[in-house]
Amino acid sequence: MLCSFYKKIYNVVDDPSLDQIISWSKSNNSFIVWNLEGLEREVLPKSIEFGKHYLKFMTELKFYGFKSIKGSAQWEFGHEYFVRGQPELLVKMMFGMKRIEELADKRRAKKKKAKAEAEAKARAEEVEDRLQHL
Repeated sequence: MLCSFYKKIYNVVDDPSLDQIISWSKSNNSFIVWNLEGLEREVLPKSIEFGKHYLKFMTELKFYGFKSIKGSAQWEFGHEYFVRGQPELLVKMMFGMKRIEELADKRRAKKKKAKAEAEAKARAEEVEDRLQHL
């Protein structure tokens, strides 16, 4: 799934038939959305990972590590490993995201364990309290 998102966005940006809608920037290390209506009509419906609306697409880009390029007059997004003519770098993007997911999983497990311990402590205190009132 992760790799799928990166490959799909790379292929969309790299597709010259879509250049009026979305294309590489002049620097070749970011892309520009030129036409929001065209994006929602022509690009987004073709991939479930992108979402149906531009705002969902932007949310997905941020989730997958893309940054909005400041100072651009258009909607421009980049990632250090998203480079025109270098699709082999997409693997580095995938591993970066995989590491973030692993850390998030560890954080969730730690919270779940702390919650279970707190609940067990509360139950033990309740039992102790009931025993004292017998």
